Amino acid sequence: MAALLRQGARRIGGSVLQRTQAALTSPAVAEERRRLVPRRMYSTEEQASEELTRKIQQKKEELYDVVCKAEQSFWTSSFSNKRLLQHLSVQVKPRPEDFKWQRMRFTKRAINVVETAGLVALTYAIYSVVLALVRFVGDKKGDLMMQEMREARKAKASSDLIKIKN
Repeated sequence: MAALLRQGARRIGGSVLQRTQAALTSPAVAEERRRLVPRRMYSTEEQASEELTRKIQQKKEELYDVVCKAEQSFWTSSFSNKRLLQHLSVQVKPRPEDFKWQRMRFTKRAINVVETAGLVALTYAIYSVVLALVRFVGDKKGDLMMQEMREARKAKASSDLIKIKN
């Protein structure tokens, strides 16, 4: 009897659970939820910040297009324009169909890797030099201390000999 009650409860509970999950994924329920949940009120500062961010992104896109067109001509091509294109290629929206964008983005990433590797190597070299200097200075101090100790021993030994003779 208890087993039948448990089985009946599972069937009812399972069907209720299935209905609840279906209701949660329903577009009508989602629309109602959107209407009921109050939207966040934006302050004028947040709106101004979003507007400025959008304008900056738009200007980056426009600047990338203009510099890319200028790079196609021999007379307007320059090293600084190529560097600018590399910087902008990382910041503009992805353009997988544009070969020049792909090349500039790859070049910028490669330069970043080389710069990071150079920074790590330079840091290691500086650390090695500093460590060698510390050891050298430490050895010189140690040599001076050893020399002073020898002189002190000689002085003590000579004073002990003088005391013994007297």
